[in-house]
Amino acid sequence: MPAFAGSALYLAWVYSGGTVQLETDFRGFSWTPTLNWIDATAGADTYEELLPSYGTGVEIPVTMVLQQDGTALLAAIARQTAGSLIYGPEGTATGKKKYTIPATSAGPQFNQPFDDIVELTANFRQTAVEAGTVF
Repeated sequence: MPAFAGSALYLAWVYSGGTVQLETDFRGFSWTPTLNWIDATAGADTYEELLPSYGTGVEIPVTMVLQQDGTALLAAIARQTAGSLIYGPEGTATGKKKYTIPATSAGPQFNQPFDDIVELTANFRQTAVEAGTVF
């Protein structure tokens, strides 16, 4: 199975105001789905016994270059805006993996160094189980 570069990323934020592409100027994206476990260890058990339980909401940061006059993007990712992230690790070619992740925006964060490019981090929190399909 051949490897692929992170630049293949497709990432969109779909919310009540429309859809915005997040991958065009991205520098980093991280999504780590998690699961809670139930401890079923008892009595004479000699090793921990765990049962899978429910998923937990995870933080999903997207770091990108902040563009001048990026007011549409800032409105789309305003704090408490609900929607879904559409994540395609290998792009949008037919048959490639696609994840739809329900989320709420925690709002933007800004990194503005004196002598470097200005970055924006859009922070999302997953709010329900993701759907894995294909494009």
